[in-house]
Amino acid sequence: MSIMEYIGTREAAFLLGICCQRVRALLAQGRIKGADKDNKGFWQIPLYGKRKMPIVIPGKRGPKGVWCHHRRENPTKMHVNQHFIQANGKRIKKDPEMTPDQLIPVISLKQTNRNDMGYQIEIHGSCRIVYKPYAPLSCGAHVWIETFNPVQFVDTQFNPCTARLSYEDAEKMWLDSIAKTSRCVNLTTG
Repeated sequence: MSIMEYIGTREAAFLLGICCQRVRALLAQGRIKGADKDNKGFWQIPLYGKRKMPIVIPGKRGPKGVWCHHRRENPTKMHVNQHFIQANGKRIKKDPEMTPDQLIPVISLKQTNRNDMGYQIEIHGSCRIVYKPYAPLSCGAHVWIETFNPVQFVDTQFNPCTARLSYEDAEKMWLDSIAKTSRCVNLTTG
């Protein structure tokens, strides 16, 4: 008979590929199989099967969950999108009083099949910086940070927060800013 292994919310979030807040919401709804609080008030989440993964019970309504069903083999990768930085620079030159929330998020967080964008990231554990000029990521990045530890977007006070935008929404924002810039150039030259 094997001994059941238990993990906390942060480890469960990493294995499932979702944020800690979402794990706590699933726990509050009773949707993580076998999870219970210990005598100190911390969640103890059991790991099941050969893959040693928590089991999330699907909801009855709403969209299908986006959590991982298999243990992750590839590290989480983070990099800075230089195109978005350049677009933000142009936007700031046009409107110097632009607030940070109006800027395009530039930090890309790639986990399994997701690519989220944000302004600040906190890494809970060890990581490494990788430079591969001859084998860049599919997005073209030559330098990035890799980790197998939990990663969380944080706000300016270092409080956990969700990703600001999906990559698709950030890219749309970038393309809109390019279109506005080219329209302004055409108006001034035409």
